[in-house]
Amino acid sequence: MNVLIIGIPHKSIIDAIKKSGYLEKLYIAAPQSVENIPNIDFLSFEDLINKAKVLKTDIAITFDKDLIKAGIAEVFQKNKLNLISVNKKWLNLETSRIASKKLLNYYEISNPEIIKAPVAFPVILKTDFPKFTYKADSISDLIEAIEHLGGENIYTEEYLIGNSYEFVHIWDGENIYTLPSEQQLTEIQEEKLKLYSTKLNFMLADEKADFRGFFTSKLMWAKNEWYVLRYKMDSSDYKFENLKNDFLFILNLIIYRKLNEL
Repeated sequence: MNVLIIGIPHKSIIDAIKKSGYLEKLYIAAPQSVENIPNIDFLSFEDLINKAKVLKTDIAITFDKDLIKAGIAEVFQKNKLNLISVNKKWLNLETSRIASKKLLNYYEISNPEIIKAPVAFPVILKTDFPKFTYKADSISDLIEAIEHLGGENIYTEEYLIGNSYEFVHIWDGENIYTLPSEQQLTEIQEEKLKLYSTKLNFMLADEKADFRGFFTSKLMWAKNEWYVLRYKMDSSDYKFENLKNDFLFILNLIIYRKLNEL
């Protein structure tokens, strides 16, 4: 398989691809070069598409948020080239906390409850765009933080006590697969994680999520339940080189919507 990594390449991804028995040629299209890997310059998406075709690219992959916002996934889809990436629409799960919470609440997936008029403290104050999170221990704390934020789109939510974890998922357009985690979980946590993944699968399928790629759930274990704190629509921190399955085999399953075979 000929593989093209677009954007800043993560070492873990490169190492996992290089280990694959399916790899024929590996290219990158990135602002910085990587030793012994040809780097493809491009001036526009049209230029990139043409070069990907010349290179007979079987699979391209990117986690570059700027390129995703610019619509790279939609361009590749239009040109019938395989790109493993979140698309512009579903990047919104990361960039808008309020949109994410509305979707989670609709599908009855646990997340911290929004509190419209706090009377008990502490509470958590957040902005819609995930750049600000503040624990307010009193009403004066809360008022001061709100005044500091000015016109930001803000909300308050319940304060949960528990341990937070990150889990990486793959979505192929029909099936979700949660990658193995090195974190030690109890039996009840494992069972509830499977239930969460099932609900997440139903949500994405019901919403006709039209991307194929990786994303991360940041969850908190509190009150004997998993709560969604946020989503990151990438998985750049995951150690892909440690996977038992061949990485390109997994990417191929994504392309053919067969993750349920893992």
